Amino acid sequence: MTGRPGPDGQAPEGADRQAGAGAEPADQPEPADQPEPADQPRPADQPGPDAPRSPLPFPAGLGLRQQARRLSAGVYGTIVTAAILASAGTHLPTTELAVSVLVTLTVYWIAEEYADLLGDQIAGARPPGWRQIRTALSVSWTMVSASYLPLVVLLLATWAGATATDAASAALVAAAVEMVVYALAAGQAAALRSRPRFVVAASAAVLGLAMIALKVFVLTRLH
Repeated sequence: MTGRPGPDGQAPEGADRQAGAGAEPADQPEPADQPEPADQPRPADQPGPDAPRSPLPFPAGLGLRQQARRLSAGVYGTIVTAAILASAGTHLPTTELAVSVLVTLTVYWIAEEYADLLGDQIAGARPPGWRQIRTALSVSWTMVSASYLPLVVLLLATWAGATATDAASAALVAAAVEMVVYALAAGQAAALRSRPRFVVAASAAVLGLAMIALKVFVLTRLH
């Protein structure tokens, strides 16, 4: 069959099919790049990625977010402990001073976790579950446990015959050293280089020295 028109001037049947048989299909437009889905926020009660090893005795497999929370709570507890030792260590007996530190930190611990969980409830539009509450309280317990070392030093110094003021001073030095250890742990967890890690540790040391200077000021100027 040829492609000549028929008697009536129209192309014969099948001519269109023959003409289109060898034609290449038109280029199809490429699909537009689909945007990558945004990272979904991790639930508060789910552990984050594993953090670098820390010099502090934290549980193995602790998530990075939880370890950061433990470190920050520990630093906060150490600062509160040092502040109480600096301000009240000159006029409270050893036992009353130790009880005051523990009670104050326990109240701070409960109040801060309540505020954090309330904020999570507002952000998530639902009340936190018991698992989330237990996890939050457990992670931030270092706010209270940070006082253990200074209080042990306080009691040992008292039992060794030191006066209440000298025992409080020894406990304050222990708290200052503990702040430096927490700062070093924070720098290691953040994978900082040597110089930034030194700056973080030095800032903690300056804060500890400021607490000691506060105690000296209270002892020499206010008594």
